[in-house]
Amino acid sequence: MLQDRESLSNLKQQFLELLDGNHPEQTYQAFLEQHTQLIPREFVQNHGVHFDLVFRKLHLANDYAPDFFYMSKSSADWHLVLVEIEKPHSKYFKPSSNDIHPDFLAGLEQINRWRAWFQTGANQEGFINGTLRDVRTPMGYNKCHIKYVLVHGRRSEFEGNNNRRSLIATREQEDFKILSFDSLVESLHTKYPLYVCARKNEYLDVLSTKFVSDQVFTFLDPSLVRISDDLRADVLASKRHWQVNSIKGGYELDHKLDLVGRR
Repeated sequence: MLQDRESLSNLKQQFLELLDGNHPEQTYQAFLEQHTQLIPREFVQNHGVHFDLVFRKLHLANDYAPDFFYMSKSSADWHLVLVEIEKPHSKYFKPSSNDIHPDFLAGLEQINRWRAWFQTGANQEGFINGTLRDVRTPMGYNKCHIKYVLVHGRRSEFEGNNNRRSLIATREQEDFKILSFDSLVESLHTKYPLYVCARKNEYLDVLSTKFVSDQVFTFLDPSLVRISDDLRADVLASKRHWQVNSIKGGYELDHKLDLVGRR
């Protein structure tokens, strides 16, 4: 459900003020998890963010866990999008220079490490058909494309400087986008909230406490999904927003919510 423009304007102001502070990276991660409209929507296809779900710290391997991960499908394929969040005070360029700053090089190197990991066929196969098997439905047999997003620094470093803009843009690829933190507040009125979730062994733990949509509870095996009592109460209170009808009558959630686990 979209928020009203006054609420979004306040959120924008609050976030920009937060960016002006020199906080740890986790502070910005936590704010984005609380206000998921700010999470990037790069590479989203016509079906939107799959099940309105964004994963936090989804592990690829012991040392690799993107800050955010989401999926988006069309009738032909899937985009699997890994998002790395740096810090707003991380730099693109060295002082009084167009030489690339070590901060920016470190962010780019993180993306390269993920890319290299997926180059091993067994890793990509395990991720797509293992880690994501239960949530990559329907159309689970459609081809998957890995995509990457780096959120880094402030726009003020390159705004009005075409040379610097070009030096950043040349690092992008067809499957890789670079965003400044400032860009996350653009077009907020078009961005729906998302459920934040985490994988815990075989379970999908939904960490959010407010109802967003009913798809994740109706298309997935409800025994694999766990939610808090607060979210369960808000799902029930939001019945007027349920959408998925059941062949048994009523809505799918009428028959499945009691089967969803408790975390």
